Amino acid sequence: MQNQQYMTEEAKAIYNELSSSPATAGEIAENTHLSLARCQFILTQLEMAKLSICQFGCYKRLQ
Repeated sequence: MQNQQYMTEEAKAIYNELSSSPATAGEIAENTHLSLARCQFILTQLEMAKLSICQFGCYKRLQ
């Protein structure tokens, strides 16, 4: 998935940060050095693309 041309470097960084262990948007933003707002926006896009899931405010990778 990370080799897709349409995925930005920021989205790749966030996608790489996701794992099967839940993490909040704040934790992911801190680890990727992105703003919380930008991170939440990208996480929402990844969720809409069925690449992640949000449960109880925590995100994890689906694939």
